[in-house]
Parts: sequence; structure tokens; C-alpha cells
Amino acid sequence: MRLLIAAVLLFTACAPIAQPAPSQQPPTAIPTVTAVPATPRSGPAATPSLAPTPTDVTPPAAGLDTAVVRMASDPFPVVTTFALSKSAVAPGDEELASAGVTWYLSGLDRYRDNSDFLPVSGAFGKAVAAALVASRTPGVKRTFVLKSLRIESVYRKPWGTLALVDVRVTIADHAVDGSAPDQIEAGLLRLGGDRRLSVIDSWNASTGGWFNGRGPIGSEGMGSAIAEPVAAYLHMESWLASSTTMTYFDGGGATTFQKARAAYFATFDRTAITSRTFADVTGVIERYDTFAEIAHGMATVRLAATLVTTDAAGRTQRQPVTRRVKVFFGNWAPEVVDEEVTPGVWRSGGDLALIDIDVNRA
Repeated sequence: MRLLIAAVLLFTACAPIAQPAPSQQPPTAIPTVTAVPATPRSGPAATPSLAPTPTDVTPPAAGLDTAVVRMASDPFPVVTTFALSKSAVAPGDEELASAGVTWYLSGLDRYRDNSDFLPVSGAFGKAVAAALVASRTPGVKRTFVLKSLRIESVYRKPWGTLALVDVRVTIADHAVDGSAPDQIEAGLLRLGGDRRLSVIDSWNASTGGWFNGRGPIGSEGMGSAIAEPVAAYLHMESWLASSTTMTYFDGGGATTFQKARAAYFATFDRTAITSRTFADVTGVIERYDTFAEIAHGMATVRLAATLVTTDAAGRTQRQPVTRRVKVFFGNWAPEVVDEEVTPGVWRSGGDLALIDIDVNRA
């Protein structure tokens, strides 16, 4: 029984970044997202509202504060817009996959010994944790060893980034001192990522599907994940009389969008406008474009705020402003990758440069 449980444990993994599910249709349900709660709306069919919610955004004396962004909890459509393509195995793919599985097995060893770290999550993670506990052998130090690995399939995103690698593996649960025979298991693991692959799922032969699948999109946490990059985005074009000029978007080696945004920054006259900040910032997710197999994708977000400016004479003005931006979720932290200048016209000109953005930068 312990061997059987260990097999379930070994071949049901899930990573927090992506939860793929081949041959399963994406959910059409529209989940709720929440960051800092906005004013509640009545009824499930309520139209998303951008009415600002008063927020104390007074910057501290020591420097410029980042605007507080309140994401509304309105439902939004999840649209399967992107498609993964099966590709040939490239040089280095097997090494990446082997490193990912080895890291996963070391995490299983650590959890079985200390119960303080598990390299997987979700329903599969729970099964893994239970099986690891059941496989403990009092007085015997055990370790998981990768015996063999063969790549079954490789999938890439439309812009060329590596997305998924399915591998068939044989793994031994080995007694370090040789006091017990190895327990051998084999199965199909799925890894996700680009420069660093991580075990994210396993094939469940009894159900004919993956243990975790893609998982829900738009559930708890999506709003807060968007609020942070949006706040940083607005911070880049905000200043106080005492603050230094932001130089992140200098145009050097930047994307088309970043160069256009740098040109926009160049139009600011900090002599005439001595202070420029945003208050009462609210956001609504209009839609989320994603894949059928992984949760990576693009959120279109509508923002409303009050632009607060002070001129050289000390006069302060408050002006309502609206923005539409695109926030990309990929192999790194979510970030704003485009902004609408006029209806239908975006700073990127359609060139999002995702092959450069969608990378693990660790």
C-alpha cells in the first residue's frame, strides 16, 4: 500500500504559476477577483463601475508614495485566445527537464523529512503530501532518485517561449543505507516554464486526465496581482517637488511600448508642474485572454483615477482620468505591457515583444 501511495504522490504535481490541462475545455464561468475591495455592487449582472473610492494617498514626508489601487470585484470573461503548438525537442530541453524533476524530488525528500516545504500545490499537492507522510519508514533514511527520463511532448507559446514539457520518468524511492529494497515507480509528469522547468502536473491514468488541469482563472488573488504592477506603473509618472526623475524607461534596449512610454515621459515639464500624483485609483478587469492548457495570459484593465497636480505657483488641480492597460501574466511577475492612447490605438503598435518579456528573470 505504501508503494502505491508513493506512486500517486510522485505523479501528481502542481506549480503555482501554471496549471495545464490538455484535452479539457477552459471554464466558461466568470470567477470573481478582489484586491483591495471596492464598493460592493448589487446583483450578479451589475455593470462594472469605475466610480473612484476615496483613499488616503497623502505621500509621506520622506518621499513619494505609490498610489493605492482598488480593484473592483466585478466578474469578467475568460477567453481562450492563445494556443500552444507542439514542437520538436530542442537542444537543452532534456537537461532542463531533468533538472526540474531532480529539484522536484529533492523537495519531496525535504517534505518527507521535515514537513516544511512542498514543491507542489493544489489538489495534487495534497495527495503528494499525504503520500509522503505515509511513505515514511521509521529509522530508515530514504531519498527519491531519478532513474530515467524521456521527453514525450514539447509545447511552445505563439511567440516562441517554451511552455510545457511532458516527460515519462522512472523514479526509485531509495534507502540510503541499503537496509531496504528500492521501490520503483514510473509515470508521466508535466513540467512548465521556460529557462527553469518545474513539475506542475501528472497524468492520472484512472481518470484519463491530468490531476490538476489548468485550474480556475480569475479566482481569489487575480485582482491583487494586477493592483501591484498598476500601482508601480502610475508611480513611474508621478513625482513630488523633492523627488528625483524616474529613468527606468530610458529607451535603451527597450520594447516598442517602453520607448513610446519614454517619449511620453519626455513631454512632462517638471518646472511648470512641481508635483504630479494619482489618487482614488480604481480598476476593473474587462477580460482575460489565456490558453486552454495553462493559466498564463493577458488581462485588459480599465482604470479610473484623480490626477492631482501642483504648479510652480502652488496651485493644485484635481482632474479625473481614465486609462486602459494590458497586464501580462507569464514566467515572471505580472507587468503592464501596453496602454491605449486613443480608442483602438496602443503604444506598442501591436508589437508586445513577449518573446523578450515572457522569461524567468531569476
